[in-house]
Amino acid sequence: MSGLTVSSHSHIHQAGVNGARLVFSMNPAPREAPIILYLHGGPGDACIPVTMRCNAELERDFRFINLDQCGSGLSYHRFALDEVVTIDSMVEDIHQFMLTLLQTYQQDSLVLVGHSWGSVLGLEMARRYPSLVSHYIGLGQVVTMQGALMLRQRLSRGTLPKWGQRLVGSESSQADLVMLVRELMDRGGTRTALGILDRAMAYVRSPFYSWSALVNQQKGVRQSRARLNGELEAVDFRGVTSFGVPVTFISGRYDRHLPAMLVEQYAATIRTEHRFLLFEHSGHCPHWDEPAHFAAVVRELCLN
Repeated sequence: MSGLTVSSHSHIHQAGVNGARLVFSMNPAPREAPIILYLHGGPGDACIPVTMRCNAELERDFRFINLDQCGSGLSYHRFALDEVVTIDSMVEDIHQFMLTLLQTYQQDSLVLVGHSWGSVLGLEMARRYPSLVSHYIGLGQVVTMQGALMLRQRLSRGTLPKWGQRLVGSESSQADLVMLVRELMDRGGTRTALGILDRAMAYVRSPFYSWSALVNQQKGVRQSRARLNGELEAVDFRGVTSFGVPVTFISGRYDRHLPAMLVEQYAATIRTEHRFLLFEHSGHCPHWDEPAHFAAVVRELCLN
């Protein structure tokens, strides 16, 4: 958690998008400040308190916005049985939200950052609507989910029992927990564990999260995973090798959820402007494991 020297000035806002109430955090900034839109992982793992804790340094140069996706976090509502909740519906929510942002602040495009599940939505946005994206940054990028699950199983041989190997071969909260424990063991050190605990405590300390909001946070995770995990497991971007926007992938060396080797291999096939960066001291969350390094990279990539 080194480099956390800046306090967040973000506040909570909301917007109506495609009939839903979506909540987001945003810092005060000049109208002309470049916009960063951050898409959280999961599905359903809304994380406004964590980005306010870890990534406030970006508020110095950007209008930093973290959107709680439909049905998640502070945007929680109980999904109706007939409600359409798919990757396409999530992408279109983001599309409409981006159009509103850009119109409000009279800008043509913004920096889009997607983490893990959010990297599925983010790369889809970069592919479908490149004119709205000045730069796409994928953190713990999903390339081929089936490839990642198979690799997770292979890398777990000799370190996990048979039931553990089967568990990490599919998407679930239990599998995420096993991967997190493996990451902690590989990275080692009390400091790493304390950093992850600090991120968890950010929700409890947040002035924007009541106890009912904490309960809704978990409900949002459960219902989002139930609706979206099956579709997530089928995601495969390997056939997409050109983008109308610069693309940067950032992976942590110790990422056990979505191993960096898959991302690096995919980046090598991209024919348009791209970068692959490996954060040497990070796991699945390089922007939180090395926040000062991440902020410096974003400034280098996205400020003229």
